[in-house]
Amino acid sequence: MRALNQEEIEERKKKVLQYVIHEHIRTGKPVGSHSISNTSRLGLSSASIRHTLFELEKSGMIAQPHASAGRIPTDKGYRLYVDSLVEMQRLAVQEQVRIQTEYEARIKEVEDFMSQTSRMLSTLSHYTGFVMTPKWEKNIFSCLELVPITNKRILCAMITESGLAKHFTINTQIEIPKEHLRKIARIINQNFQGSTLENVKLKLVECLENLQEETKEIFSLAREIGEEIKKFSSGEIYLEGASNILSLPDFSGAADLQNLLKVIEEKQILTNILEHEILEDQKSQNSKEQIKTKNLNDRLRTKSEHSEPKKIGRVHVRIGSENLNKALQNLSVISSTYQLADKTVGVLGILGPKRMEYPKMISLVDYVSQMVNKMLKELEER
Repeated sequence: MRALNQEEIEERKKKVLQYVIHEHIRTGKPVGSHSISNTSRLGLSSASIRHTLFELEKSGMIAQPHASAGRIPTDKGYRLYVDSLVEMQRLAVQEQVRIQTEYEARIKEVEDFMSQTSRMLSTLSHYTGFVMTPKWEKNIFSCLELVPITNKRILCAMITESGLAKHFTINTQIEIPKEHLRKIARIINQNFQGSTLENVKLKLVECLENLQEETKEIFSLAREIGEEIKKFSSGEIYLEGASNILSLPDFSGAADLQNLLKVIEEKQILTNILEHEILEDQKSQNSKEQIKTKNLNDRLRTKSEHSEPKKIGRVHVRIGSENLNKALQNLSVISSTYQLADKTVGVLGILGPKRMEYPKMISLVDYVSQMVNKMLKELEER
């Protein structure tokens, strides 16, 4: 029998590992050598399969849950598999159409748009979809309108220079006359148009201190507006479909369920990771901008406005122990950043078990990210 060279040995190990991963994803069960021999069509003898499994286990790519069981992929094995994917699986045409149809409503409210996106990611992946909204504090204030809904309830409508709108309601102790509301809005617009929301938040009360009418109530309203701006200026995370992964057998253990519930209930865990991703993407973007040439910029602008949305950034995949927070170490996080006004402002993706169809999930996140970038670009240009 001809001895295999090292390249052939590595190729054999790669194929066996891929089969183990595909079967484990499909069944959720450990994969034994007998199953590989009978169904894999790899053309290997039982002895060769057992030896290859031994080598993969020795190198930390697979593990045996207990002595009589087959093998399951480790985080290291999943990572090698994901890194070896030559190209992403193309989304089915009906899935692309469904995503495009969802965005045809051309939603103007950022909250509705982002909530819709996280819900769609959850529905199409059957896992948990998430979207981290842009931090508003660096957005440029354009105008504010104050509209009485009832005697003691006011609707505040704020628009930024990028065209994004934010609505919130405020309850007051007493009725504030319409003319006072119009005056407050006019003064705020005159003093803060072109300022960052961070500046509005810091100086709003001071700006209104010279008003004489109903001073106490006006100060109270100014503080309420400032507090509302503070709430959404730091960004928010939408999570949809938590029940999709809570019911999976991958999280049947008490400790796994406890960690999963912690991630869902304490959104700051995921927020910290995603904020770091945004910062890293911004650094990378700034670095690339410094080395761009005029010719490259010209080439990038030759695409038709009706072409497929351009891919911005890349899809990030974190598998199990690659997530530094303990609560995420039995999960995989697949994410991609999105942009507004050519700046990275947010991140979206899915949260699921390590045992997932990575090519399909990566493709889904990538396509939705492109569509979000396209829709935000259209909102910005209106």
